[in-house]
Amino acid sequence: MSPSSGVPQFRADLLRMKREARGWSCEQLAVVAGITPATARKAEGENGRPSPRVVKALAAALDSSVDELAPVEGPLSLRELRARRGVTQREVAASVGVSTGMVSKVERGKHGVKHPEKWAAAYGVSRKRWAEAWEAGRESQRQRIRTRSRPDDGRTQ
Repeated sequence: MSPSSGVPQFRADLLRMKREARGWSCEQLAVVAGITPATARKAEGENGRPSPRVVKALAAALDSSVDELAPVEGPLSLRELRARRGVTQREVAASVGVSTGMVSKVERGKHGVKHPEKWAAAYGVSRKRWAEAWEAGRESQRQRIRTRSRPDDGRTQ
């Protein structure tokens, strides 16, 4: 998983603070979390953006939550909700009974859904939180379209 696909808003400083509060080394945290020491050190690094699986493991090891290690700032997109839960598009697709391509389109706000409660359950959130995340994705899609469709009138700025 590339750094850009890690958990958004992950705070390495909060991870380090929680680890140190327990008196643990990175190696001890790694053992309890079931990850390698290198992965634990990388998560605490300046540019740490660990995968959803790693953040879940770290949070569980520290009796914490993903939301504590990556505080939410503003509305989350469906992709971000899914990432925070460590769920893949394939798992959502299987749970809802659609293709992974459809999950991708829904996450990008390109398609609505007939049974939002079923989708919310697949993401592990309430219907309201799922709808807010879907709307955030929809708005992001609108912004991308508006930005791309602006005509270049030849003026320099």
